[in-house]
Amino acid sequence: MTDRTPDETALDARYRAWLKKNPGKSFSEYFDGFHVPKIMAGHPHASLGRNLTTGDWRVSGKGSFRRVCDAFSCVTGAKALPKDSVVCELGCGTLRIGAHFIDHLGPGRFAGLDISQALIDEGRTAFAELVRAKRPVLGTFDNTLEAAADLCPDLVFAFNVVCHVHPDEEETFYDRLLALAHKPGCVVVLQVVTHPEPIRYQESGWARPVEDYIDRMAPLIHHRHDRDLIKTGEKGGREIESRLLAFRRPAQDV
Repeated sequence: MTDRTPDETALDARYRAWLKKNPGKSFSEYFDGFHVPKIMAGHPHASLGRNLTTGDWRVSGKGSFRRVCDAFSCVTGAKALPKDSVVCELGCGTLRIGAHFIDHLGPGRFAGLDISQALIDEGRTAFAELVRAKRPVLGTFDNTLEAAADLCPDLVFAFNVVCHVHPDEEETFYDRLLALAHKPGCVVVLQVVTHPEPIRYQESGWARPVEDYIDRMAPLIHHRHDRDLIKTGEKGGREIESRLLAFRRPAQDV
């Protein structure tokens, strides 16, 4: 559990109000029920929907696509991500990043999972022609996790996702992640937000020490690479770092 910050009550105000009308629901269900409809209606968002604050929604994910591919190459020694690789994205949203993987890979070799069916449906519509041609496996964790795991991914990644996982749902998130990365040699690439101590810096934003993420990913092995640091910044009065961590599941003993 993260340390409580002075404004924790204020950060949870909308969530607590929503819970009164939706008792027993989780933070992720709150996001899907409260924020996603606004995104679908055109409310600006940094990474979801077509009205992005970060640029053109059709191309803005290409830089993240390249970063993940570069991390894969650093871990495996491959010059590029092979087109016959199987890739799974956790938190695929509206396919801002996933579309670039779908385009790169062969048919049926990409799986995208998210908590929100509405976001997935928006992505299907936005990239309809590409989806028809490449037939990715897309769905929620509840109904598509097993199908994605059965594909035996060579690469599993999550970008701008881990920092939004509520502490109460971390165990479920990492259990799913490790289940997907079950293939010996599977590479996992995670964009995370780090701080020397666990903090909450916004309503849906948590940062942790790098070591915490490494411990969570055991038995996968952390691989340091020269493009680990993405950027530094300030959130909630705290200096935080965005990093790209790479891991690999050990090969089975012969």
